[in-house]
Amino acid sequence: MSRSRQLFHAGCAILKPVIGMVIYLDVLLLSNLWADYALLHAVAALTHVPLKRGRCLLAAMLGAVSALVILLPPMPAAVSLLMRLLLALAMCAAAFGIRPLRLLLRQTVLLLSVSMGFCGAVYLLSQFWQPVGFYVQNTAVYADVSLLTLLIGTAAASAWSAYRARARIRQQSRNFRLRLQIQGICISLPALADTGNTLRDAFTGKPVAVCTANALSAWLRGYPDAVAAAASCKGFRMQPVQTVTGRRLLPLFQPDSVTLCRADAPSAAFPVDLLIAISEDPGITSPAIVPAYVIS
Repeated sequence: MSRSRQLFHAGCAILKPVIGMVIYLDVLLLSNLWADYALLHAVAALTHVPLKRGRCLLAAMLGAVSALVILLPPMPAAVSLLMRLLLALAMCAAAFGIRPLRLLLRQTVLLLSVSMGFCGAVYLLSQFWQPVGFYVQNTAVYADVSLLTLLIGTAAASAWSAYRARARIRQQSRNFRLRLQIQGICISLPALADTGNTLRDAFTGKPVAVCTANALSAWLRGYPDAVAAAASCKGFRMQPVQTVTGRRLLPLFQPDSVTLCRADAPSAAFPVDLLIAISEDPGITSPAIVPAYVIS
């Protein structure tokens, strides 16, 4: 080991006498921080939930600190699994919030699954490569990589994240068309993918698109009002919505089918699991406002 590395890690090393190796806390915490950060983004992508960078970093820091269990004596498998489950629950609550509860539990199971899959894959590769400085205990993984490798990996991951963010913005700026099948009536209307629409149904956790009453007039004209029309469909309830003009309740329902496509590629429509909220607010300029994260 070089003299510069010894100086940099001064005070950060803990000897594990049982395995005869030194674990550096800076490497342990940093590597687990970025691993947990990536795993949380994977969960966000799988559940189509927006993830704020600050909350994701906070949750990843929580996961990184938990990696210190590697310094404890070996625990029974059941105890390690329980600790991992509670940690996944805490990380998901910190990253995504606690409501709706059903979505939080789903995210917890997904995070636990992908993290265990990641650890298993890393451990399997280690058996083939047999690298020096690799250690697994209490479901925590440690790999004695160099500081330069960590910095290069961080820079590469940050560059990729920035590229994906720009690509997502370009994608969300495109025009889309939302196709609804409601009680035998097919409605196709222009849709705006809006990052400001983060509505989710409190019971099912499904994303909610807001459509204007005028855009749904072909269906609504058979009912006295939007509430009566929504009440005739599956999944009817009143959805609380916060707008610039105040808080209001919008009738919410589940259409028979929902597809979305780019305006310049109508044949490439794909199904989306959306609920529809009906708004009579004249200030809404787009016939339909779809959460942008369902497109990414």
